[in-house]
Amino acid sequence: MTDSLRAAAAGSPVLLVLADNVVEARSADGKLNRVIVPGPIQQAIYDGLLDLLWVRRTGAIEVWDLRQAKPKAVPVIAKMSDEGDFSIEMKGDRILSRPGVCVVSGSTELKWQSPPAVKILGFDEGERPNPRLVGTAWLIREIDRPRREVSITRADLPLIGGKPSVVLPARVGKCDDSNECGTAVPFGATGWELIFAGESGGEDCHHFRCLLRDPAANKFGKPPLPLKWDGAPKAAHLGECGLYRFDSSGKWFAIGGKLCAPGGPCNDIGDATPLGWLDGERDIGTSG
Repeated sequence: MTDSLRAAAAGSPVLLVLADNVVEARSADGKLNRVIVPGPIQQAIYDGLLDLLWVRRTGAIEVWDLRQAKPKAVPVIAKMSDEGDFSIEMKGDRILSRPGVCVVSGSTELKWQSPPAVKILGFDEGERPNPRLVGTAWLIREIDRPRREVSITRADLPLIGGKPSVVLPARVGKCDDSNECGTAVPFGATGWELIFAGESGGEDCHHFRCLLRDPAANKFGKPPLPLKWDGAPKAAHLGECGLYRFDSSGKWFAIGGKLCAPGGPCNDIGDATPLGWLDGERDIGTSG
């Protein structure tokens, strides 16, 4: 399937999204929009290294092998709780999960090791879920599945242990740790920086604030795409910290229901959750 999607996109990067309870492949230029996994789907996680799409439906987890020309659902977990999240722990301490900054109790973890197993995380009240592993044969057969040579990177904010790129005024930078305010990561291939400006925390979630800086001009703007740039950082510049999901070239990024090119406006992709770029990505920022 991946080969047919690349051919249909004709060189434009392909983004996988969860929209209207189905998984779609969309090219950055808008010319490709194809349903690749039918609904109804509650959650999905894309593994670009292994060309696998993990899908959660009511009470079940299944996996789709996108290396197949016509992939089909392989059931993996049955009798799964409707509560919580899900994740996959793999060989080499690699963990796949949905980006998020909230603690979700009662989540289900698939331990894709030898032998495979299912584990409930953080469950503390009510009747304990009892999910059943039904995809053991497939998991064992594919445990040494070869990885593709694609780049999937992540640059987190705040930059722990880094030095601030800029000193933010107190009305803009409000961080519990003053060393974190003003730390930055490159904003794709734009030449800009995404600057961390603090967070507000609740019992289970954190909400982060960032702004953009053009180091060449030493000007500041509001992410994801500034309408104007100013010579000094202001509270009006505070915006989303991410997660910004850039394609491998760093020229296109998705956040929320927006697909953007730094040289142009953001296009509305509706109530769609980005799952990842087909051929590698450069993720930056936080998840909230």
